[in-house]
Amino acid sequence: MTMVGFSRLRAVLLMVGTLAAVQVGASTASADVRTTAPVCAKPDGHVDASALSAGVLYIGGSFSHVTDLSGRSQPRGGLAAIDVSSCDLLPWRADANKQVYALAVHGGTVYAGGAFTAVSGKSRYGVAALDASSGAVLAFAPHVSGTVRALTTNGTLVYAGGSFSKVDGSSRSQLAAFDNTTGALSGTWKPTSSGTVRALIPSTNGSRMYVGGTFSSLDGNSGSGYLGAVDPTTGKLDAGFSPKLSFPVLSLDTDSNGVYTGGGGTGGHLAIWNPDGSLQQPVYQTDGDVQAIAVDGGTVYGGGHFDNYCVGNTGSGAPYICNKPLVRHKLFAVSLGTGGVTSWAPKLNSNLGVFTEAVDAANGDLWVGGDFTTVNGVSRPHVAVFR
Repeated sequence: MTMVGFSRLRAVLLMVGTLAAVQVGASTASADVRTTAPVCAKPDGHVDASALSAGVLYIGGSFSHVTDLSGRSQPRGGLAAIDVSSCDLLPWRADANKQVYALAVHGGTVYAGGAFTAVSGKSRYGVAALDASSGAVLAFAPHVSGTVRALTTNGTLVYAGGSFSKVDGSSRSQLAAFDNTTGALSGTWKPTSSGTVRALIPSTNGSRMYVGGTFSSLDGNSGSGYLGAVDPTTGKLDAGFSPKLSFPVLSLDTDSNGVYTGGGGTGGHLAIWNPDGSLQQPVYQTDGDVQAIAVDGGTVYGGGHFDNYCVGNTGSGAPYICNKPLVRHKLFAVSLGTGGVTSWAPKLNSNLGVFTEAVDAANGDLWVGGDFTTVNGVSRPHVAVFR
């Protein structure tokens, strides 16, 4: 999941006196977070999910150990916690027996979703609740018959999306909601999705639940393919948000100004939507999937497995090749003030790139996790922070 915050480093644009300098697709200078990343604890495998709370970054993925700053390799089964100030591994521990794809934090509880069937030796099918201080597995224990790929909270409910057809023996089509303490399945919130749900996030006022994924219809409506909104209480489709997409949605973030999506399809896509589902800017095209997205005041950050942003949003082929490539290795940033791609351009390696992003609301730091092992040629395995 992504975190919404207000950065201490606002985008500062250098105006060059022509309209072309601020058009979508033009590269504008800005003061984003730094392109360098300090040394952090080092997971030995993918980081697929992240969540920030109270000075702690919780991470989930496919790793089995994390090396702390003293150089000691510590066992961590797909779940770990990092101190955001020191970037070091914390004692917090819970071990999932299979991959963790989603994390959310509410109060003193960390919710984890994935393909696992046990956490710390206790049976937990697809979703689990953990004490945010100790990592102890809590009583919350729905039985999801499949994989959970998205989690979020809104009031007293925890919402899950993924690829599953039943929860606790009841039919649920890729979406479900639970009491955040008992884990009891909601009997009233049961929208349907025709395909995998990859992202969930409530609107800032809590009146909507945005849903993104690879589905062709949401709650029976084919006009809401890949992205839509449902009521967070009834689960009914919200017809007031009606975007039209031609690409699957892999990540979501939102603030009071709009909805931000990262997606796949032919190449990759980053899009910014108004609350009614109309586009704020033309869709930003990359030559690989945009798998993670985070918005922070005046800047939206996209992460994925691309190597170029396509200036002019044009290209072709499979693999997709930009007509006018602007090098951006796995990360790029867009100024919301001008719509221009900024000069912020750290270089991350790996074919698969970035899977998750989170902005720290306390200080504007951008945390990223994924398959990468270097940042600007320096070893930074699977997790990095840009301050």
